[in-house]
Amino acid sequence: MPANVRNLGYGYGFHHDHHDTETPRMALPSTPTDPAGHYLLGRRILDLTDQLNASASYEEAAYLVDQVLEPTDGLLERLAEFFEAAAEKTNESGREDGFDLHDDLQEAAATVRALGEDLHVVVDRIHALASPPRLSWQTGVADPHATTHRVPRSPAAPPPSSAPAPGRTR
Repeated sequence: MPANVRNLGYGYGFHHDHHDTETPRMALPSTPTDPAGHYLLGRRILDLTDQLNASASYEEAAYLVDQVLEPTDGLLERLAEFFEAAAEKTNESGREDGFDLHDDLQEAAATVRALGEDLHVVVDRIHALASPPRLSWQTGVADPHATTHRVPRSPAAPPPSSAPAPGRTR
């Protein structure tokens, strides 16, 4: 495994000094679809997904979603930069296939950025879920008294009696 790829495992605490004979070598994290643990970045995204699923509040969930959607330093922006770098690398070949691949990778970068732009308000919308819900107009239609503000009233007057009032005769 190349050193720069092996270094990606440092975030998991999986590093090995070749001169260290006392520390046992740790296995890379694996998944059922990647039992050898070759796809470390994919595993990190799975970990982020697990954190999101386990988040205890909307604020925590918004923070995790922001790690992906933040327009300057978020995952989508970095992924777009990755596709652009791959596009430039394919251009270096000087071959027609490389130029075609360059265009495909540039389009992928643009698509990823467009996705980020489409989702730019998601973090704010998740934060808003933490506030108390507003009653919707649908609640008022289903139960017209549900949205009506009730004003305290004085006790109702007793209904008129059919007996003649005292002191009166017919």
